[in-house]
Amino acid sequence: MKIAQSHSGWPMTKVACAMALVFATSGHALAEQSESARIADLERKLERSLMLIEGLTTKVKQLEAAGGQKAAAPADSAELGATVAKQNARIDEIGQQVSQIGAGMSTRSGGDEGVPLHGFADVGAGWNSKDDPKGFQVGSLDLYLSPQFGSNVKTLLELIFEFDSAGSLATDLERVQLGYTFNDQATVWMGRFHTPYGYWNTGFHHGQQIQTALSRPKFIDFEDKGGILPAHSVGLWGTGSKKLDDGKISYDVYLASSSKIATNVLSMNNSGTTHQSMMVGGNVGYSFSGNLQGLKLGGHGLRGTVLDDVAAPNTTTLNMLGGYAFYDRDDWESIAEYYRFDNKDVSGSTGSHKSWAAFVQLGRNFGNWTPYGRFEKTLLDQADNYFSQQTSGASYVRPVLGIRYDLNPKAALKLQINHTRVTDRAPESYNEAQVQYAIRF
Repeated sequence: MKIAQSHSGWPMTKVACAMALVFATSGHALAEQSESARIADLERKLERSLMLIEGLTTKVKQLEAAGGQKAAAPADSAELGATVAKQNARIDEIGQQVSQIGAGMSTRSGGDEGVPLHGFADVGAGWNSKDDPKGFQVGSLDLYLSPQFGSNVKTLLELIFEFDSAGSLATDLERVQLGYTFNDQATVWMGRFHTPYGYWNTGFHHGQQIQTALSRPKFIDFEDKGGILPAHSVGLWGTGSKKLDDGKISYDVYLASSSKIATNVLSMNNSGTTHQSMMVGGNVGYSFSGNLQGLKLGGHGLRGTVLDDVAAPNTTTLNMLGGYAFYDRDDWESIAEYYRFDNKDVSGSTGSHKSWAAFVQLGRNFGNWTPYGRFEKTLLDQADNYFSQQTSGASYVRPVLGIRYDLNPKAALKLQINHTRVTDRAPESYNEAQVQYAIRF
């Protein structure tokens, strides 16, 4: 029967829309009792309309089954069609009322859509052949918040609780980003963010469960963990991407306060810089499609003036250029990054110094198991004050082997061993073994 065909399908779309509007706005209405009461009344009206349509649909099916009552069918069908049309109009009216209430509440609340809270935590144990702490360890608790204020205003907040090597609890506000999205091609952030060099530093963050390996490569670790590059920056960051016929191009460009060396460790100058120098940098990458889908190639660079607060006057112009590759497809994951330094001593007479650092990591997924290997190497000129004044600025070679087991999509066990050989300053070799249990929520 045509009436059943024309009215039994499309009214349900309107019903679904009306129900979505009701449930979407009812969350905001909890804060305003008058709107809550109005929505509750509309929900009851909607429920009655749904029940009536359900009854009409059943009656239509009964008429279709009664093939011998053909004379009565057209009249019954016309009556049913008119009734269904009336209920559709009623549902539309309810939907408009709910939409108006929701718009009013959104305006009064400033369009606040809540505060999505995510988190990461890890615990573990470790052994090494040096005198560093051994045994069971508490890793970190990472609270990752991304409040939304409409479709354009963006925020990202990351707060870390972790123990230092002396066993004292430290709290770090790792990221505070306030941004505005114009479109897919342009988002601008201001605040403290992960410096967009290479793939690893922005592809992974402080949540250990996300990355395949148990640890980051040593030379691109976070500043307070022994990294030799400014892993965090405080400033302005523009980023975006654009799809092309055979892939996608992405970019990052940033202006930030230059880092300083404070007590032999890099610092990103959260409160600004006294020597009024800026760091500028960029990153451009291309993600392939088609037969090369899963492959991303890119280049990166940065330039800034770094002052040593303790050994002043000791100022270095940090210049870095390099490239990276990332592949993730068919159960394979590979990351390779290269950094070339051409630093200049601007407060002394030692001139320019060339150094480099690189790593490559390869992993293969077998169901819940992912074994991986990594090789890291740095060759850092010790006549360069930028490296010589950092505790972790010595050159080294490190092979790493590990395996990851996913208990489920949100929990993983990891086992990793490595051998590190320091090749300058006071040459030494040591071994490490670590196990980690990491989750996200």
